[in-house]
Amino acid sequence: MEDMSSKRNSREDFDNMNSNVPLCLSFLIFLSCFCFPKSYSQRKYNSDPSILKDPTGYKIRVGDRVKLSVRGEPETNTESIVNNDGKIRAAYLGELKLSGLSTKQIEKTLTLEYRKQLIYKNPIVNVSIVNYSDRVVFLSGSLNKSGPYVFPPEVEAMNVVEVIARAGGFNSIARKDKVFVTRTFYNDKDEVKDTKTYEVNVEALSTGSLIPGSTKRFWIYPGDRIEVPERLF
Repeated sequence: MEDMSSKRNSREDFDNMNSNVPLCLSFLIFLSCFCFPKSYSQRKYNSDPSILKDPTGYKIRVGDRVKLSVRGEPETNTESIVNNDGKIRAAYLGELKLSGLSTKQIEKTLTLEYRKQLIYKNPIVNVSIVNYSDRVVFLSGSLNKSGPYVFPPEVEAMNVVEVIARAGGFNSIARKDKVFVTRTFYNDKDEVKDTKTYEVNVEALSTGSLIPGSTKRFWIYPGDRIEVPERLF
């Protein structure tokens, strides 16, 4: 009797375990929707470690061509380039310093100004970027493609390995372990303060064969100059 009872209990335990399998599988499928990325390309696009972007979005810069308007007020339609002082001319408001702001922030700023100066009671301001200013890195030497490389508008900085790859890569005689990057520093008045040249081992950065404790990336900023010498045979 005890043997039969034991077999019956074992059978019930086995049935209970089987009945829970679909529930477990359903839970794992549900969990995977939140815990695992949809694709490698999507993950890379959202968080590329070779690129620095402003997490709060693009900010207006000197040289950008910007269009301003107030809905229903055609005389307010203006299109102008952000001048060296970071200012844009808005209808009835004159020149306002708006560089460093997003389009949404500019819309809010202009809306408040129109209300403050009693020009419009409830204006709906629209701001759009017609053309972005070119932010360029200059490449020379042993490369497949020398000359300027224009940064995408939303990019603040880019890893030197990525810049060289996007610009065509090294040629067959390039010295990859000794690349020179020249950078000019400016003061608050946009006057040249200093110029420095850095020696970068791009080969080690790209292969991961770095000296322990050294930085994994060397950031390139607009205005930098990259020179790749020939290797000695």
